[in-house]
Amino acid sequence: MDAGIALVLAAAVTGAFGLLTVAIQRFKAENRKDHDTVMAMLRLMRRAQDRTEDKVDKVSDRLTDHIAKH
Repeated sequence: MDAGIALVLAAAVTGAFGLLTVAIQRFKAENRKDHDTVMAMLRLMRRAQDRTEDKVDKVSDRLTDHIAKH
């Protein structure tokens, strides 16, 4: 194999792996961003669930008091 062809082939392989590395890094960053978004939504849902549970407990207490008065 000619030295020039070997050099071009080595450069092409290096470039291909370089592009692959860039693509993987972008995907990784996007994946992290997506996970952060999902975690934020789950936190909001948990807070809403906690508030709903508190409201149900209050209604339950009021209903228990009402039934006790009868």
